[in-house]
Amino acid sequence: MTLSIVARDSKTGDFGVCGYTDIAGYGSLVPHVSLKCAVATQAYVNVDNGIEMLELVDKKYSIKKSGEKIIGKDKNKDMRQMIAIGINNSKFVWTGKNTLDYKSSIVGNDYIVAGNCLSSINVLKKTALYFEKNRSVDFPLRLINSIIAGDKAGGHIKKISFYSKKLKRNISKSTKSVFGNSWSSALIIASNKPKIWHNLRVDAHLEPLNELKKIYNSTISSAKKLNKFYNGAIEVKPSYWRRIIK
Repeated sequence: MTLSIVARDSKTGDFGVCGYTDIAGYGSLVPHVSLKCAVATQAYVNVDNGIEMLELVDKKYSIKKSGEKIIGKDKNKDMRQMIAIGINNSKFVWTGKNTLDYKSSIVGNDYIVAGNCLSSINVLKKTALYFEKNRSVDFPLRLINSIIAGDKAGGHIKKISFYSKKLKRNISKSTKSVFGNSWSSALIIASNKPKIWHNLRVDAHLEPLNELKKIYNSTISSAKKLNKFYNGAIEVKPSYWRRIIK
């Protein structure tokens, strides 16, 4: 199960991704950001798809053409879910037919919400509703609270059904027995004025969203104290600023 939101802050132009999943490693697998777009690649994750989206957009491909190019050559595209948003509110949405139910997405002004293995569409609706109705909330916190709203609306399914090749029949198991109990969440934002709290992760935790919000608040408090002590000398340059030389 994974629930994500990709969005652009209309006031600052910042791009962000926030979400959670029922395995460890959401932050290292799903979200990708640059100063031109935000991407979430999930379900049966292909991290390369997210990285390639950033690279293509940087080469001036449109979000739509980039997404079509990436998914078009992915032999396992029916198992993927990918959403992306770029400048001028450009968007790409893909949910493969073989991703696990309930799966879908909601496209809105400056955001896309998508998920799989959800309890119902209400999870997506509540996530989107919070984002739409709370535009005065600081962008990072707005993203976190949007995902929390989706989780409170039902979050993930409790059982999963799948075909067992060994038993040659469909079987049903609890998601906990299949995926374990190591939940994770993350917030990552690309900004012209990057902050320490723009790249936060929680791994192998029972309540990753509550922990993410707690870390967000603590990090802001810590950053303000550091900034005061060092007279603003600390410069933040997150990993998305670095170029990969091939």
